[in-house]
Amino acid sequence: MILIASILIVISLFHYIWFSIYEGNDERGKGIMANSSQIAFVFIILGFVTQGFYFRFGNPSIEKVQTLIYIWMALVFVSNSIGIILHKRKA
Repeated sequence: MILIASILIVISLFHYIWFSIYEGNDERGKGIMANSSQIAFVFIILGFVTQGFYFRFGNPSIEKVQTLIYIWMALVFVSNSIGIILHKRKA
């Protein structure tokens, strides 16, 4: 699971960097990046809330917390990339 999450993080991060270098310089690109970052921010907040409940009501071990963080970060980066793709088609 951690390997899959790591691969998704690398691919999504590469996509974000590529977009910001080649298309994110003009007004349209900055708008797309802002909208996709707002989508990713929702997943950041949800991840903090999920971790809070997990620590409060669960019995987490180090391995479970590590896996949770990898999955959480993968969701944040993938949602950002998907937001870029969707907003790019729309704009």
